[in-house]
Amino acid sequence: MEVGIRVTTENLTDQTVRHTNSCYFTMVAMDADKNPVAVRPLTPDTPDEKRRWAEAELRRAERRSTP
Repeated sequence: MEVGIRVTTENLTDQTVRHTNSCYFTMVAMDADKNPVAVRPLTPDTPDEKRRWAEAELRRAERRSTP
């Protein structure tokens, strides 16, 4: 599972919010013996979910092709 993380800062004096960085965190489900296990697949429904799913698939393919 890939989780997107977006970090922002907020200046309380002038009430501004600024995006500082973004990243993607990958998690793997493990059994009691620490072996990867399959989880029920998620199905994207909305156009935004489908776009983000496709982008995640590209990142996954890139991770798998990099040694």
